[in-house]
This record gives sequence, structure tokens and C-alpha cells, in this order.
Amino acid sequence: MPERNLVTWTLMITRFAQLGCARDAIDLFLDMELSGYAPDRFTCSSVLSACTELGFLALGKQLHSRVIRFGLALDVCVGCSLVNMYAKCAADGLVDDSRKVFDRILPIMLCLGQQLSQPMSKIQPNQFSFSSVLKACGNLSDPCIGEQVYGYAVKLGLASMNCVGNSLISMYAKSGRMKDARKAFDILFEKNLVSYNAIVDGYTKNMKSEETFLLFNEIADTGICINAFTFASLLSGAASIGAMGKGEQIHSRLSKEGFESNQCICNALISMYSRCGNIESAFQVFDQMEDRNMISWTSMITGFAKHGFAARSLEMFHKMLETGTKPNKITFVAVLYISL
Repeated sequence: MPERNLVTWTLMITRFAQLGCARDAIDLFLDMELSGYAPDRFTCSSVLSACTELGFLALGKQLHSRVIRFGLALDVCVGCSLVNMYAKCAADGLVDDSRKVFDRILPIMLCLGQQLSQPMSKIQPNQFSFSSVLKACGNLSDPCIGEQVYGYAVKLGLASMNCVGNSLISMYAKSGRMKDARKAFDILFEKNLVSYNAIVDGYTKNMKSEETFLLFNEIADTGICINAFTFASLLSGAASIGAMGKGEQIHSRLSKEGFESNQCICNALISMYSRCGNIESAFQVFDQMEDRNMISWTSMITGFAKHGFAARSLEMFHKMLETGTKPNKITFVAVLYISL
């Protein structure tokens, strides 16, 4: 384009983030800044989502400080993106940071209800506002506030929107309330892949693998194309109950769908085979990977350690360090486990 403005930059950044190209979204954001454009609420929200996906906490914190300088800290969409980022980095002890951001934007979220009595209000929440707030409530396991917000969505006639319904399912699932999540799923008029992924992931993480596999068959009957996230959740479900037969069936299916080289899928396969006792199949998947990350290495190191292959586990650890991949706490726990 010969002439670019804030709108065109933001549209491209948002689209990259939505398509899962988080690194491209961040690179484009940095290019935009070098071009002299200041980000708006939509730009910041998208870049924060990209930082969350990649685990770029340092960059996310920098952007948080800039959000404050830009006067966007109390914007609901930006605030919810910050809540999600800090909540998903909970392993680093950042749940309190997430809660602080949430508590700051909570009065604004509750004002959504007051707007119902002000039809001439210039600021009206839309389905995306409600979706963002429900996601934030889910990440903080605070369904009580989420139910209040959902009540406002019902009054505004936005509860039937897919993105609102999908976020409600996810909120209940993350809070461990699978019966409510299932009810929210069942009342959705039009279910899409995001709907199925939300409920499948919920069942998996709440150790209800049988329900997960029943839904998998249901998805197949609808004709909806399954993505990598669905397969990763299904593999996790198989691993949680030691159902290697199911895992192998899913492996065969995802190979036909062309997902065998997907990094997320490969990591899930390594974990599934390892937890089901087939460490050699796990290593075969690892060995064929072209792009390995810290999760790939740690899964293999942990797998070898738990199956009594101390020498192979240590060898894998040294190779990991040689590639420049930084180990995490779980990696070190596995190495210490070998020494005991």
C-alpha cells in the first residue's frame, strides 16, 4: 500500500492475531511503531493477545506500561486482554497481577448493566465486549461476576451470539462447573468449531474423557472441520485415562488431516504416548519433529526419566541445552528425579 494509516495497520495486526500468527502480529506492531503511529485500544488488545499466545510476558508488561500512558488502562477490551495475559502466566506467580487489573476494570464492567436504563448512552457494549469480560472471568475462575455480566447480555439481546455463548462455556469449564458449561453448550442455536473446542477442552481438563470422545464423534457427524486445538485436547483426554488405543486412533486421524507436523500436536502426541507407557513411540514423534520447543524437550526428558531411562534423559537434557532452548522448572524437576 502506498499510504497506510492506523486503521490499516490495526486491521492487519488484528487479523494476524486472530489467525494464530502471533509472531507476525507482533512484528507488524513494531513496524507500525517505527512508522510513527500510536496504537489504539484495538491494536493494544490484539498485540496483548499475541503476547499471551507466545508467552512473551516481558513484552506484554512493556505494553501494559504504555497502555497506562496512552490512557487505555480502564478500557474493557484492553483490560480483559491484560487479565488474560497475566492469568495465563500464572505459573510465574502472576495471578495477583491479573486480579489487580480485573478489579480495576470491574466497576466499568458492572456499568454495562446501568447502561440498560440509558438508551441514549453513547457507549453501548457489543457482543465482543461481553465475550472479553466472560473470558476474563473464566481465567480468574470467577463465574459469579460472569453470570451477572451474562445477565446483562441477555437483557441486551446479545446472549444468542456465538462469541458470547462460547465464552460462557469456556468460563464455566475453567471454573470446573461442567454441568453449567454443558447447558450453555446445549442451548447454543448455532454451534461452531469454537463451541465444540471450548466444551471438549473443558471435559478434558476436568478429567471427563468419555464425554470428550462422545463429542468428538458428534463433531465428525456435523461435518465441521477439526483443527489442531481439537486434536490436542482429544490426545490429552486419551492420556489422562491411559487409553493408548484411542490415542492411536486420533493419531491416525490427524495424520490423514495433515496435522502430523504441527508443533502443538506433536507435543500432545509425545505426552500421550509417554503417559500411556509407550516411550519409544513418543521418541519417534519427537525425532521426526522439525521444530521443537521447550515443551517438546521437557516432555521427552520427563518421559525418559519416569520410565527409568536415566542416561537417555540426561543425554536429552544436554542436547536441549546445546540447541539454546531454556529449560523450565518441570525440566529441572525431571533431571533431579533422575539423581534421586
